[in-house]
Amino acid sequence: MTNPTAVGGSGARLREVIEHSPSSIFVKDLEGRYLLVNEQWSRVSGISAHDAIGRTTAECWPQEAESIAAGERAVTEQGVPLTRDEQMHTVDGLRDFIVVRFCLTDSGGRPTAIVGIATEITERKRIERELAAKERLLEAVMKASPDIITVLGRNSEIRQVSEAGRKILGRNPHAASIQEMWTTVHPEDREILAGSFAGLLDGSTERAQMRFRVRHADGHWVTVDSSAQALIDDSGSFAGAVVVTRDVTAGLAAQKRVRDARGAAETASAAKSEFLSRMSHELRTPLNSVLGFAQLLQMDPLPPEEADAVDHILAAGRHLLDLIDEVLDIARIESGRLELDMSSVPVAEVVGDAIELTRPLAGRTGVSLHDEIDPQCDLAVRADRQRLLQVLLNLLSNAVKYNHPGGRVENTCVQAGPGRLRVSVTDTGRGVKAEDLDRVFEPFDRLGAELIGPEGTGVGLSLSRQLVEHMGGSIGLTSEFKSGSTFFVELDEALADTATDSKDAGGGGEGARGEPGSRGAFRVLLVEEDLASLDLVEQVLKRRPGSEVIAAMHAGLGVELAREHQPDLILLELSLEDTVGPRVPGVPGVPGVTGGPGSSASSGSPASSGRSSVLDLLAADPETSHIPVAVIGAQPVVQQVRDLLGRGVVGLLTKPIDVRGLLSVVDAVRSVRPG
Repeated sequence: MTNPTAVGGSGARLREVIEHSPSSIFVKDLEGRYLLVNEQWSRVSGISAHDAIGRTTAECWPQEAESIAAGERAVTEQGVPLTRDEQMHTVDGLRDFIVVRFCLTDSGGRPTAIVGIATEITERKRIERELAAKERLLEAVMKASPDIITVLGRNSEIRQVSEAGRKILGRNPHAASIQEMWTTVHPEDREILAGSFAGLLDGSTERAQMRFRVRHADGHWVTVDSSAQALIDDSGSFAGAVVVTRDVTAGLAAQKRVRDARGAAETASAAKSEFLSRMSHELRTPLNSVLGFAQLLQMDPLPPEEADAVDHILAAGRHLLDLIDEVLDIARIESGRLELDMSSVPVAEVVGDAIELTRPLAGRTGVSLHDEIDPQCDLAVRADRQRLLQVLLNLLSNAVKYNHPGGRVENTCVQAGPGRLRVSVTDTGRGVKAEDLDRVFEPFDRLGAELIGPEGTGVGLSLSRQLVEHMGGSIGLTSEFKSGSTFFVELDEALADTATDSKDAGGGGEGARGEPGSRGAFRVLLVEEDLASLDLVEQVLKRRPGSEVIAAMHAGLGVELAREHQPDLILLELSLEDTVGPRVPGVPGVPGVTGGPGSSASSGSPASSGRSSVLDLLAADPETSHIPVAVIGAQPVVQQVRDLLGRGVVGLLTKPIDVRGLLSVVDAVRSVRPG
């Protein structure tokens, strides 16, 4: 320190305090020349104490000289200390200080010198500026947020709340107390809300989420979701909370509308599917007679004109049957009822079957069907065998029908990527225009072929696409107009050695015909409610001399007649299989009947509903358990097939009945009849 005597000869102790002060201390005369500076002042200014003495403010602090002079004039003129914040250009750059200035006076009270003490507050100012910026940011968030943001104090008092509360609740959010807000909560929700906040207050949880209802200023209830975050002080105690509240009333209402709409759509879809299923059954019943009797006529020698007429009847009937089946399949897919029997399916085997089934059509239309199986088809894919056959048969038959006489159809198999196999069907037909490619797989859109081309349903390709996609594959085509098309199916590969043959038991083909024996009359019990179907089966069995038909038009009577007449074969209409009521009291082994022909009942299990099905009763009775049963009905789904075969059914025949298929079942049972 320099010149201590200039301030009245301060003692050594005072000089020591000044010299070691962390603040910059200086003394000036009334003309602004430095009389004394301490070591801290020199460090901050970069001017040694020796060089500072006698210099003016303008010489030491040229950038701040005017501001400093104004402050010092105020001190001398007013005669009172002055404290203010100042920024100074120091050796360390621009720094913030809090500066206290006061006057030293003589015995008469007149100023003799000015003393200044400058303490650096740069870090504090930085923190204050950051806090101010955060405050501005918080204020902006509070104003912009569409949600209500509430800041609670240590005692859960409302310290701050955003303006969104006015919009959502219709009241001034700043004017309400926590007690007033509590009264607006729905009485049924207060307990849940109190429990959530209790966990925040007692420190058992730092976060809480809740949904509750709050009364709007106009009286209606607003449903809100709130998320609360506890504020914890340095001691770990609860210091308040921030609560963000969102109005979810409209969202919940929209979700309910979606659920209601989905439910209505599902109900409508189920009703449509049920309608189509019933219509399929109702349409199959007359078709059963049309196709059945036409097949009988076809089996007899007829004049050419009559034979042609029968062929037309069969062709039209089968076309209608195809349409029924395809529409029903689409309905099953749309309702989620389609069942697939996924397994490892050898591609060459399915392609070969499809080619064989298409060969008669190709022969009639003069199209060359390339029947050599591509060697690359010697793989297996993951698929439902019956559905894959249905798809390939549709592609092959289309390739033949939409070809020209002398045209050609062939199939190929190639790898479409790792673990993926593509099966293609290529024709030399009319092709598809580029602008029509997107319409090919649309249902009922035949691209004008209904006017000039062969008969068709217009849903085969749409159904094929849906079937392939449900098997995890894809279907597509490439085409050149007037030159031909290539349709392809891609499926995931599988191990061929796990392949299973999922063909329906007792199918409608010729099958192996056993030679009827010369034993007594072959007795067939037909449980069927439709008179035309009864008549058809009787006419078919006339083709097998020695056959006798016993008819039962409801399930209960069918069980009784089976016990009484011991038939060699029972033909059971699938829709009647589960229509047997509880057993008649006092008559052991004889079931009651739920109603007349056409009655139906629930298919609950005997244990749960007290009911029994025809198959259950026949299997449980020693007098009938040995009688083979074949089922006739609409095309069963996969689970039905498994269930029926597992219950000992020897054949599954679909309506309309294939006459040769029925005879095949009858001959197979006759060939193994004992005696």
